[in-house]
Amino acid sequence: MNKNRNTTKTVGILGGLGPEATARFFKLIIDNTAAKKDQEHLKIIILDNPSVPDRTAAILYHGPSPLPALQDGLKFLEKAGADLAVIPCLTAHYYFDQLKSATRLKLVNLIEETASYLKNFNPEVKKVGLLATEGTVATGIFLQPFKKKKIEVLNPSEKSQKKIMGAIYGQQGIKAGGKGRKPKRLLVEAADELIEAGAQAIIAGCTEIPLVLSPEDLTVLLIDPLVIGARAIIRRAGGRLKDRSAR
Repeated sequence: MNKNRNTTKTVGILGGLGPEATARFFKLIIDNTAAKKDQEHLKIIILDNPSVPDRTAAILYHGPSPLPALQDGLKFLEKAGADLAVIPCLTAHYYFDQLKSATRLKLVNLIEETASYLKNFNPEVKKVGLLATEGTVATGIFLQPFKKKKIEVLNPSEKSQKKIMGAIYGQQGIKAGGKGRKPKRLLVEAADELIEAGAQAIIAGCTEIPLVLSPEDLTVLLIDPLVIGARAIIRRAGGRLKDRSAR
């Protein structure tokens, strides 16, 4: 028997929503794995498919549904040999139940993992502010998982929501490759309004927000579901976690 044989489960990443968040998620898995050599890292299959229709456009504006492409992506990961899968796009979790029922893969829910993380590691936080796309906010997909943990979710005001969408989708926004001061400023302004309303922590409810917004930019905790999700994936796949906070 080969003692160096990697017996961890194979992780499938259904990505491309967007590509940079997918790349960051892969890097977070590597960075949070306690490995002293290549062979101790997880086996990972990445499908980066940026042609999946926009989730917010589908949810709010009758755009093409991303569901068929997401289902096809899971089938691809199944055939490629994945044992479990994760989607590093929070708005796509609107379709989570439909995707879960259409695959044999164990799907990891980043929103549920984030709520559990807060309950277990920051139990003093009872009210969080949500920075997310208008599609995510409109669906309310964060509300129930957080309510189960007795955590209240504060949504952005209409004015702040426009700032968040500008930071993500604007001409100088994150999806357009913008990493300058404007998207950061818009997100900080939206977060500050939620903090003034009583938020004890801010949830980066779009996986691209941490590409420009850092914990140092805020006066309260910035909770990053991708970091939490990366650590959850490592545990579920049988890997070893580095001993450090998931904040």
